[in-house]
Amino acid sequence: MKSTWVNNLLLSLLLLFGSASFAQTVTIDSPHGGFTTERIQTVSGSVSGNLEKATIVINGIPQMIRLQGGKFSLSTVVAPGTNLIEVKAGNASDRVSFFAAVPPRDIKVVLTWDTATDVDLWVLDPTGEKCFYSNRSTKSGGNLDVDITDGYGPETFTMSKALPGNYSIQVQYYGSYDKPITRVNVYVVLNEGKPNEKRKQFQFVMTRSQQVYHIANFEIDPD
Repeated sequence: MKSTWVNNLLLSLLLLFGSASFAQTVTIDSPHGGFTTERIQTVSGSVSGNLEKATIVINGIPQMIRLQGGKFSLSTVVAPGTNLIEVKAGNASDRVSFFAAVPPRDIKVVLTWDTATDVDLWVLDPTGEKCFYSNRSTKSGGNLDVDITDGYGPETFTMSKALPGNYSIQVQYYGSYDKPITRVNVYVVLNEGKPNEKRKQFQFVMTRSQQVYHIANFEIDPD
């Protein structure tokens, strides 16, 4: 009877400490918080366990993030003022906040997707000029700040002083890499970091490699 009780106790302790030793952990190594004047920040860190991806939320915009050997790294365009970044894996998470003294942007368009593919963001301004990977800076001041070629984004377009008129958002399913279906999310942020900030989200499912899809239009009113 005593032997059974001792064995059960030892088994319980083994399960308890064994589970603790394999608990998921998430660590954000960069940025460190505090203050920055750099518009484009590298977010990097590590996740324990044998995982291929985790979730990152940047100023309220979520997306998947690739893990290679438990490490992650991506570039993101920060917002003026306070920024909050959180990385989640399983029940574990880590977060960092920092203040960015960077020039405001009237328009930010962020593209994310859910497979390890190459998806390209195209934004056509009211003059008809297209901002994309082969024309990353337009005459009107639009910029493709971040171009990602191996999933999951974010690709980011910004414009400091918006032209009034109609803007068209298109997405090219550039390379499927044997992923027949890819779901994209497009976020339009107007006047980011200001009291009159506005956000819109658009979703779409792509099925054909090399196909260009029209996602949405948005309008900028004259001052």
